[in-house]
Amino acid sequence: MVCLDASPMDDGLLKYTRFIVNTAEAVEHIYFVNVLRRMQLPSEVKAEFPELEDNMLQERKQELDKGIQKYFSDNKDVQTELIVQSGGRVRTFKKLIKKYNIDLVMIGRKIDNTGSGIITQRMGRRCPCNLMIVPQGSEVKIMDSSEKHVMQVLVDFSEHSKHALETAIQMATNFSNTQVVCQHVYSVPTGYHYAGKSHDEFGEIMVKNAKKQFKQFIKGLDTRGIELIEEYTLDDNEDRVYDMIVLANKLKPTGIIFGSKGVSAASSFFIGSTAEKLIKIDTEFPLYVIRKPGESKGIVEVLQRM
Repeated sequence: MVCLDASPMDDGLLKYTRFIVNTAEAVEHIYFVNVLRRMQLPSEVKAEFPELEDNMLQERKQELDKGIQKYFSDNKDVQTELIVQSGGRVRTFKKLIKKYNIDLVMIGRKIDNTGSGIITQRMGRRCPCNLMIVPQGSEVKIMDSSEKHVMQVLVDFSEHSKHALETAIQMATNFSNTQVVCQHVYSVPTGYHYAGKSHDEFGEIMVKNAKKQFKQFIKGLDTRGIELIEEYTLDDNEDRVYDMIVLANKLKPTGIIFGSKGVSAASSFFIGSTAEKLIKIDTEFPLYVIRKPGESKGIVEVLQRM
């Protein structure tokens, strides 16, 4: 499902959607969705012009369809459908995700201060399936086939991060000149000096242990011939998100791929505080939050009780 808003941002989002279709496996159907706020009209005006809202929706649909056809008219392998409705955006998005059994939601993010970003953040907290956030302008890199592409994967050796890595590998195999960088952020415990080691010495111990964990982590993983580059980052400011963004500014990744933590007691409830902060501050690189298979059903059930 691709969330459009009839702004200049849509063109970049459509370009990135085409990229995903070309690099993902088994994309069968794309729902392009635009939600307009309901018209607040006096009852007398509604009675006099009963077709006003329907005409507005139809006009918007015709406008959006031109942009969609620009990138998808020649793609006969994927079915496309444009849905234009009025109502609350996040609520409508969630209903359509359930109705059409959506696997991935793609949503844009404005970076020119013309939007508050609140819809993107709400979708980050409440989206029950995989979510890709595409900042405005980030699609430029993918249009250059000569450009080297990097998938930055955040690895903490959990099952969630393994699914994120598998996704990155799958995308890399379908797009030329791509490498996968696995970033593990580690820290030195505050009581390191009790072990008779300096800060640097204990840091080396932590990295050595992390490298052993990484070997075990990828054991049995089908890398499909893709080279996995290990990146170990010392978190010395208790801010993992800052460390991730610093590396992203260096790598200029085509996408940052992050395994969500599912339902939790954290303030972000569905994705964990680290992912929520990434969604809030990352305004340059596409962010792909993926869920462990089978986890979405439980999240949908929770949402229905809210």
